[in-house]
Amino acid sequence: MKRTVAFLSLVMLTISFTACDKGFEKTNTDPINIISSAPEKLLSPALVNVLSANMSRNRSFNNELMQVTVTQSEDEFAVFRYDFRPSLADLTWNAWYSELTNIRDIYTIASTPEYQNDSYKGISLILEAWIFQMLTDTYGDVPYTEANRGKEGLVEPVFDKQKDIYQSLLQKLEQANTLLSAGVQIVGGSDPIYHGDTGLWRKLANSLRLRLLLRISGKAELSLTPLHKSNNWQRIQLSFPYSTVTQRRRY
Repeated sequence: MKRTVAFLSLVMLTISFTACDKGFEKTNTDPINIISSAPEKLLSPALVNVLSANMSRNRSFNNELMQVTVTQSEDEFAVFRYDFRPSLADLTWNAWYSELTNIRDIYTIASTPEYQNDSYKGISLILEAWIFQMLTDTYGDVPYTEANRGKEGLVEPVFDKQKDIYQSLLQKLEQANTLLSAGVQIVGGSDPIYHGDTGLWRKLANSLRLRLLLRISGKAELSLTPLHKSNNWQRIQLSFPYSTVTQRRRY
């Protein structure tokens, strides 16, 4: 009897272990969950989130600081009274760095054979340059080369010097201009800014580039390329078209 019980127990134990592996992967795969994404699925949310954070900061801090608007509050830490917590700086820092992960993912995904698209890669570089410019203009030296690489185990990124960041951003925008020059189409619905007009994205890239150049124009330690020094604006505009007031689109 004891042998029978021991044998049955062994059989049941064996079955229980083998049953754990049978159909395990299929059973534990969520049929409606998204495990991968196309570049167009990431672009719009990233743009909206960054712009929403900027507008929130403009309303809750800039306007209050300049007393364009004044909150009806007796709070001790009131911005319009020039009395505010240092933690207010966390909002843009957290919002911008969070979305940089998604923006860099757009470039990575658009570089794969399945989703290869130079325009999405160019737009990703533009947004990355724009956000990092806001970060370094706001905070000075910030994580850049090692930023948003937590998946690689880099959880304590180094802080890069502002001048090095600016030089790298100029290179990114030049690369974006080249990528967008081919005019590869993107999904219009994924782009809440220019509705898929890659030509306008290209102009934005070069307009941002001009802004960066203006901000470093008086800095002797930052070297400019011959093109940046050139005064032949006709040649520059042919290679690097930029936005003008009369070229703004209305929606």
